[in-house]
Amino acid sequence: MLPQQFAKCVVASIVILLCLNAGATFAQQSVVIATVNDQPITSFDVDQRIRLLRTLGQPESALNNRKKIANDLINDVIKIEEAKRNKMDPTPAEVAERLKRIAQGMKMDESGLIAKLKAQGISVSAFSNYTAAQMAFGRLLSGKFREKVTVDQAAVDRKMSAITQEINGKLAKIKLDPRMQPLTVYSILEINFPVEGNDQQLMQSRAIEANQYVQRFKTCSNPRGPATGIFNVKIGKKLEADSRKLPAQMRTLFQTKGPGHAFGPMRGPGGVQVLAFCSQRSITPQMPKAQMPTRTQIENVVLNENYDVVEQKYLAIMRKTAIIEYKDQSYAQ
Repeated sequence: MLPQQFAKCVVASIVILLCLNAGATFAQQSVVIATVNDQPITSFDVDQRIRLLRTLGQPESALNNRKKIANDLINDVIKIEEAKRNKMDPTPAEVAERLKRIAQGMKMDESGLIAKLKAQGISVSAFSNYTAAQMAFGRLLSGKFREKVTVDQAAVDRKMSAITQEINGKLAKIKLDPRMQPLTVYSILEINFPVEGNDQQLMQSRAIEANQYVQRFKTCSNPRGPATGIFNVKIGKKLEADSRKLPAQMRTLFQTKGPGHAFGPMRGPGGVQVLAFCSQRSITPQMPKAQMPTRTQIENVVLNENYDVVEQKYLAIMRKTAIIEYKDQSYAQ
């Protein structure tokens, strides 16, 4: 627990920040979308909760459902009010203590946590109310409803088996993907013999020179050597080619002759062209590494699922006595 004076300081700092944030909140356009026991829930509250959940690591898919988030805010009001009626609501000092522990879990102090929230456009009140509602319901669950959420190890076994099968199934599907099959890559060098215009006689002459080049060619390490005495020979850069995408005739030639041979002449862009087969290599794509969940992680998943079932059970009871009025019917359950 915090020393009493320190706790009061933390609470006081939170109250001051709430007051500072109030002006900014008021300045923003906000529409009341519902009231619960005359307490308004606004569109700004929904925006704040979305930002908070994003900061806490919730997936974006869960943040697109504004209707659910609005009703979660309504449920939070109901939880806190029910806890107050049963004298189980957390005090500001207790909420401040919880915020301190959360900050420590994030390896920072309270001021660092507050700064992080503000940087994300989140008011301290949004985080405090979220935390207070969690604390309030936890106390109601154990104190009023005498409900203890437990984990059945058989359920953990079933969940672990299902998750393992799902992961292994996805890996097997990836393995069958053509993109994951071993691939042969050819290193090819382009040698061009430019011809201006469409002079057929000059084209034929250049083809003879290109054929001479092919006969002289021995290695890609000295592609300029075979061009000795031949005017205007352009040596290109080596290209990496997927063997599967080459014309079948060319692939057969490469496989038959092997690296260290030139092929041509042939028509190329702007003249006559020769292709030199320099080398080949095989690439085997690496399968992604799957991190299988630990049993403890699975137990936490099952525990959270069981907690959600219990939470919905008692929220249904508590909502019956709450006066909820939806000002915007698109948020109504």
